[in-house]
Amino acid sequence: MDQDTANYRQNVEEHNKEMAQTEKSQLKYQKLSFIMSMLSAIFTGAVLIIVMCMVAYVVPKVNTIYDSTMVSLNNLEYLTTELKEADLGGTVDNINTLTIQATDDMSRTVERIDKVDLEKLNEAIDNLNETVKPMAEFFEERNPKSEQE
Repeated sequence: MDQDTANYRQNVEEHNKEMAQTEKSQLKYQKLSFIMSMLSAIFTGAVLIIVMCMVAYVVPKVNTIYDSTMVSLNNLEYLTTELKEADLGGTVDNINTLTIQATDDMSRTVERIDKVDLEKLNEAIDNLNETVKPMAEFFEERNPKSEQE
């Protein structure tokens, strides 16, 4: 039995050494796991703080953009309503009618100007000049002041 007892004790000692070594490696793994958990918690907290800062910075800008967008949409809706109510087709037709009428009037005016006999007009002006010239000379003789000025 002594041999068996010695073998048993030796096996127990080897088993205890293995257990101690396993315990050391588990403790080392637990420390590493704890460090990794702490780093993960720190990084998660940092990311959370960054996200909160970004939200605090971005939300007011988003609200401003939203308000501007709503104002623009309301203006667009108003303009759309105004355009629907405006009779653009009728307005364009009126403009076309007025343009055609103005063109016709201009054509008639040009025709009338072309019909004017410029030679007779010049002759009438010369006749008027001959008629008015003696009267002008008569009034010049009676009013000598106008010559001095």
